[in-house]
Amino acid sequence: MNDESDKIIVAAIAAILLIDSDESVIKISPGRERGTAWSQDHTRISIGKTSLSKKRNQRSTLR
Repeated sequence: MNDESDKIIVAAIAAILLIDSDESVIKISPGRERGTAWSQDHTRISIGKTSLSKKRNQRSTLR
């Protein structure tokens, strides 16, 4: 591609991103959110970590 067509493509992509009113293009996808406490707990236990309730109730280490 030549330099002129690259500039046109970049301008078109930028225009689409700016026009998108609900910003769905730059939002974090739902798969990256933590989800409910139940799903967090289920995931933690399935990969061998402690449950979420135990994690939240642990005391911090002394400094």
